Amino acid sequence: LAERYPDKNFIGVDIKGARMWRGAKTATEQEMRNAGFLRTRIEFIDSCFAPGEVDEIWITFPDPQMAKARKRLTGTRFLSLYKKLMKENGLIHLKTDSPFLYQYTAELIKRNQLPVNVNTDDLYGSGIEDKILGIKTFYEQQWLSRGKTIKYLQFSLAGSDQLVQPDIDIEKDDYHSEARFMAKQLKIENEKRHGLER
Repeated sequence: LAERYPDKNFIGVDIKGARMWRGAKTATEQEMRNAGFLRTRIEFIDSCFAPGEVDEIWITFPDPQMAKARKRLTGTRFLSLYKKLMKENGLIHLKTDSPFLYQYTAELIKRNQLPVNVNTDDLYGSGIEDKILGIKTFYEQQWLSRGKTIKYLQFSLAGSDQLVQPDIDIEKDDYHSEARFMAKQLKIENEKRHGLER
């Protein structure tokens, strides 16, 4: 994004430095002056930006945190935090492979009557893909290679005062990260080799 839009600033935020290393290395090598990286807990994000300083927030392939709503990056706790630093009509983008997180966020948007611009459970089958949405993260490429559809929501927090959690039961995802998926596949193959039945 920083490469395609040199007139805008982009800040990558994560607690794990290793996740930012590749982006920081590329930005340094290509002398991109509009890309920065902030290693911090997302809970502290409002101490890093002034009120109204942020135009857009991209949340790409976060852990869906199926067991703990307070840890979901699209939950009321974090949306309230983002609202403090976003411009009045700032946009939030969620790209996820998780049916659980997608449905949860869509229900939260509906419950709080938030303005939504785009809502699709199959980004690449919807025909709305563009040069920005077509940028694929490492995790996104993994999920696509496993036949998962990518879900996308673009919405605003305009007009939201006190956000309320959606009161619905959502079916949990039935798959795991690539590492756990590969370990499970290896175990199945080993059991087959040794004549064991699952």
